[in-house]
Amino acid sequence: RLQGLAEGAARAHVATLQAADKNVTNASVVSLDPATGQVLVMLGSIDYWDAGIDGQVNVALSPRQPGSAFKPITYATAFAQGYTPATMILDVRTTFPQPGRPPYVPENYDRKYHGPVLLRTALANSYNIPAVKLLEMVGIPNVQLMAHQMGINGLNGQYGLALTLGGGEVTLLDLTYAYSVLAAQGRMLGAPVPDLRRRIGYRELDPVPILRVTDSAGNVLDDFSQPQERAVLTPSQAFLITDIL
Repeated sequence: RLQGLAEGAARAHVATLQAADKNVTNASVVSLDPATGQVLVMLGSIDYWDAGIDGQVNVALSPRQPGSAFKPITYATAFAQGYTPATMILDVRTTFPQPGRPPYVPENYDRKYHGPVLLRTALANSYNIPAVKLLEMVGIPNVQLMAHQMGINGLNGQYGLALTLGGGEVTLLDLTYAYSVLAAQGRMLGAPVPDLRRRIGYRELDPVPILRVTDSAGNVLDDFSQPQERAVLTPSQAFLITDIL
């Protein structure tokens, strides 16, 4: 039922965007139960049989730039370092030097500057300049580590300050799993990552797409009945991000 609802919603949304002359042809949807880590919905495209949109490519598992959906991970890193929603940051025109390249001068979506703002205000309004400044303050490697611990298996290279604006590619499944940590008060729930795929500093659990495997005689070969959990954020850190969002 949920899969059918997701298919209908995705197709309707793409049709609405196309009617508004937007160049949109496809969509993907992932829904998780944060209390268990179960994958409830995975829609890879709006039409598996449409070769014109590469319908047989599962976009939910394909790396894509997440845009501002990545910003909460930067802010979660900041709160873990002791910053608070009441920390003030300047939303003004700022030039960030880049050795060997032209300087980086980010702009906000509304092309305006908002002066002194609280981190709460900056994230709630998705201001770009404060997010870039905050990434510089907390450190790109620390944000990458937080992303890995929250569930993102990609982002393994070297990135610049545009990372906080979604400049690195992640999968929709991984990003949804990271958001499930916020929904579960800082906890990650799911099935243990197999030993051969486990990496230091990355998530120790995986989302669960299959609940039970049996053989032809009905013997249970694998059963997911009790999720494991890991603490990734403190409950207060997760609450602050969720409250702001």
